[in-house]
Amino acid sequence: MVIAGGRWPLWLLLITLAALLAVVFSGTGLAAGLKSPGVQALSPVQHLVRGVTGGAGSFLDTVGRINALADENHQLRQQVQQLQREIIRLQEAGQENRQLRALLDYQRDHPGLEYLAASVIGYDPNGLVQSLAVDRGTKDGVQTGMVVVSAPGLLGKVVESYPRAARVLLITDPSNVINVLLQRSRVQGVVTGRADRNLDLQYVDKTADVVVGDLVLTSGLGGGYPEGIPLGRVSRIIDKDQALFKEIQVQPLASVASQRSVLVITDFTPVALP
Repeated sequence: MVIAGGRWPLWLLLITLAALLAVVFSGTGLAAGLKSPGVQALSPVQHLVRGVTGGAGSFLDTVGRINALADENHQLRQQVQQLQREIIRLQEAGQENRQLRALLDYQRDHPGLEYLAASVIGYDPNGLVQSLAVDRGTKDGVQTGMVVVSAPGLLGKVVESYPRAARVLLITDPSNVINVLLQRSRVQGVVTGRADRNLDLQYVDKTADVVVGDLVLTSGLGGGYPEGIPLGRVSRIIDKDQALFKEIQVQPLASVASQRSVLVITDFTPVALP
């Protein structure tokens, strides 16, 4: 070992070694025998060495505590993430249970028809055709033309059926035409879909009794849908002086984006009128 460009003097090495020995033995009974004047003379060096070694020990203890806190923090973060996932799972299960209970209530409130429960497994990705897919098909008795409802009301009609899946055209698709009536006044008309996923109520006389909030039901005319299925509420009425009919917009009862479970009416056969 060198110091300031040269080697350590022998006497300095001996003094440093003696101080180190004094520090080592200071915590034991052997330190009692090291009280000679020569050893006591090393006290300043001994204090210096003890300060250095004590500082190193304190630093290592601090590092150890920091590592322990980091590990504890990591474990707590994992527990928080696990709890968050569990909360999301329970919320999803609760939402599904509420929809299933609502479907059971719908069946109870609309007796006289046979229903088959199905789960929504997909939506039309491009939005050009407003439709969804369900996990029931021909193997379950689902055929083209069968009507599909959700807990709030009419959702659409099966237009394609495969062995284990079916595609449902929504009532909001512009190609849909449904004969309807207003529950309160029994005024009749025709509902057509809109690109913005709302509905238009057409061919309602200018003098007809229609107010915002009126419930719109299927009338059963035309043979395409069973009678009495709710599908929407009047949301806007526009009267034009020279028009023969009112312009009426209808808000669908069923929000397509929130539907996970639906009912297929299996015992109604649509009638294709000429």
